[in-house]
Amino acid sequence: MVQLQKASFSDLEVVQEIQRQSFKVWYDKYQDEHNPYLETKENIEEKFSRPTSFYYLIKEREKTVGFLRLQTNSEQKEGWLASVAIYPKEQRKGYASTAITLVEQAHSSIVKWDLCTIFQEKSLVNLYEKCGYKTTHTESVQEGMDLVFMTKLLS
Repeated sequence: MVQLQKASFSDLEVVQEIQRQSFKVWYDKYQDEHNPYLETKENIEEKFSRPTSFYYLIKEREKTVGFLRLQTNSEQKEGWLASVAIYPKEQRKGYASTAITLVEQAHSSIVKWDLCTIFQEKSLVNLYEKCGYKTTHTESVQEGMDLVFMTKLLS
């Protein structure tokens, strides 16, 4: 059974490890300087300290399989799904979509959810579409790589 567990500063190294492993494939492919694979421990630590930033470990029983990060506005009516990262060996098992549903339930005051992902990575786009997100627009980042912005409205 998949569960979310609120992460703490003591989980910072695990979060960074998951992030580096899960985003490495896209860094290797696109060499994007903003890829989370390159994010420093200090930068992650700064995000942990924000009052509107929430890190959750994604657990299958007691085993950590990934994490997600949610950034909200101060009223917690709008949320930005900033990162969903699953260990590569645990991908394609439904953990990400289940975790997205769980975080939406845990933050039921949020009525507008946003995110962005790599447009060229159809499996990522399909994941978010499966979770009810709709494309709003795309922006070119570099030759061969575009970001697709997606929104989900809840009533």
